[in-house]
Amino acid sequence: MKDAQPPQQQQQDAASSSCKADVRQPISRDSSLMPRYLELIRSGAKTVEGRIRAGKWADVIPGDIFRFFSTEDAAACVTCRAASVRQYNSFQEMLEREGLHACLPGVASLAEGVEVYRGIPGYREREGVEGVVGVGVVVLQDS
Repeated sequence: MKDAQPPQQQQQDAASSSCKADVRQPISRDSSLMPRYLELIRSGAKTVEGRIRAGKWADVIPGDIFRFFSTEDAAACVTCRAASVRQYNSFQEMLEREGLHACLPGVASLAEGVEVYRGIPGYREREGVEGVVGVGVVVLQDS
């Protein structure tokens, strides 16, 4: 006869297995980028992509694959793996923690970097409501 597990252990095992079932596997996604930022990612100069935490950016996990394509030429693209994913309350917090030059190479100041993001249509209004995600990216291949 098998030894029965104590009820507390059975509950822990059930909780562990249900948590594991809720964790999804990495997926592939497409996303557009302005040509300048696409080239900065391709060159390795831009290592963090910052976005409003909504839509496909709300549930990004490390390991997700992104095919970034140019807003001006869909044939120009670069494929990356999300190496890290961090959530922030604002673009300023993201830039301070991730590093201005990792997010926006060539931008001279934190204030200027915040305005780059807030200058994207809808981002200024959505930043405080939905939050921000900083995704560390590693280039896998060029197309």
